[in-house]
Amino acid sequence: MPTSGPLRTVYSDELRDRLDGLETGADRRVVSLPDGSVDRWYTLSGAGGDRLEVADAFADQLADGGRAFSLEPTAVRPGGQAVNAATQIHALGETATLVGHLDHPVLSDLPFETHSMGTPATIRVVDFDADELLFSDPGPAEDWGLADLLAVVDWDRLTGAHALCCVNWVSVRGLTAVFDRLASEPPAESLPVVVDPGPIETVEPAALATLLHALSRADSATDSLEIVLSVNPTELEAAALAADVSERAGVAESDRHSTRDRVAALRSTIEITAVVSHGADAAVGATEDDTVAVDMIDLGDPVQTTGAGDRFSAGLACGLARDWPLETALALGNACAAYFVGTGETADPAALRSLLEPGD
Repeated sequence: MPTSGPLRTVYSDELRDRLDGLETGADRRVVSLPDGSVDRWYTLSGAGGDRLEVADAFADQLADGGRAFSLEPTAVRPGGQAVNAATQIHALGETATLVGHLDHPVLSDLPFETHSMGTPATIRVVDFDADELLFSDPGPAEDWGLADLLAVVDWDRLTGAHALCCVNWVSVRGLTAVFDRLASEPPAESLPVVVDPGPIETVEPAALATLLHALSRADSATDSLEIVLSVNPTELEAAALAADVSERAGVAESDRHSTRDRVAALRSTIEITAVVSHGADAAVGATEDDTVAVDMIDLGDPVQTTGAGDRFSAGLACGLARDWPLETALALGNACAAYFVGTGETADPAALRSLLEPGD
């Protein structure tokens, strides 16, 4: 399970030492919000009744005129970006608080503090060996608003945390109201807010620009708020377009420096504490002072990809909750995501440490 040579020290030395402190020191409370889903998993069979093991085989059969397919249910699991993030926060040994849409038996026995705002979404996941295809029915959560949040949890309970992990704005647009409230009623103490908005490449640029403006207003309202936008490379491009920074990078998209330039340009344009792009090769983060990159850990063939980005953002939030340098927090996010992709399981500190041992 090798990592790239130049960044090996970040993983094997500093991050491992930080994991030791994470296990022995006082825990931090990290709040995750506001979604939740019941994930129904299926395998897919096509012509001849054979299971389709890759998404391209499904596309090929569609292109050849195939219209009859068979879904075989395989599992029902708790899901949702906020649920996934809270699960990772809890696994790292921090105190997780989940505020989401959790009114379903499959979400009733989570091992951490929960506050439910109503019925979860339904997600149907077609499971291919190296990928997943998702079909979403947001349900009532689509009409969620700030009043629903404040009906189940006190505002001070949220802003008194050591970090917030705010996710899935794409499906729960009322999340913008949380950022507006943070701008008008900021926390008394320093509060990192990791914002993972979901697949924003599907969103019209004007609506996405509204979200980016809300993040900018919240960050600039007070020195106590530290807004960190966490996106994947595809989402980074959508955000750059909405913020009108598409002409700033000026280099080929395939070049690593183009990602660094794009992340830095987006952060400068929307004027928030940090922008992070996390992908299969690296996580790149830009602040006002610096831009850093941390290579991803390669675990070989993926076991599961859906939910890996949520583990990354949760790890990032936990690192920032402990005032770790951005580079080390990115390394924690990468390690959490890589372990999940490689095993399908949520990593605890012991599992992450095994990932970082020299010679792995």
